[in-house]
Amino acid sequence: MKTMKKLLFVVALTAASFAGFAQNSNVKFGIGLETAFPLGTFGDAYSFGIGGSAQANFVLDPTLDLTLQAGYISFQGKTVNGFKFPSIGYVPLLGGIEYKFTPQVFGSAQLGVTFATGNGASGTAFTYAPGIGYKFTENFNALLKYTGYSAKGGSSSNTVGVRLGYTF
Repeated sequence: MKTMKKLLFVVALTAASFAGFAQNSNVKFGIGLETAFPLGTFGDAYSFGIGGSAQANFVLDPTLDLTLQAGYISFQGKTVNGFKFPSIGYVPLLGGIEYKFTPQVFGSAQLGVTFATGNGASGTAFTYAPGIGYKFTENFNALLKYTGYSAKGGSSSNTVGVRLGYTF
């Protein structure tokens, strides 16, 4: 939990430092609250995940942005047959596109890598995250997304979640 607090502090500090820059360029910077619900066998061992992220959008034209995102999400372990799975953290680094279908509705597709951390967890996984979003205002949006993590050796984990974002 201390790691998550430190990361959220760094994300907030970074967002504040870039807020002025983002207002005067073709780069939009934002922060978000991430939630995730594990699916399949990942959901058998881990419950709800929560974390935060920072994202930069590079505006290419009125309908298309390139995105870069970094964050942290913590998953709490469940107790299964008397065994308590330890909590783990994921640190995703993603890049992709955001396409605006209308001024309010957008699609998102990101690819990248995720690092597992905490309680002896280690390793990296190829990560993909398609989603559909809605802009409530110029600065506030929500994204419903599916995230797949594919690690070496064929292991994988998947989540469905929501990112509530604020753009500067």
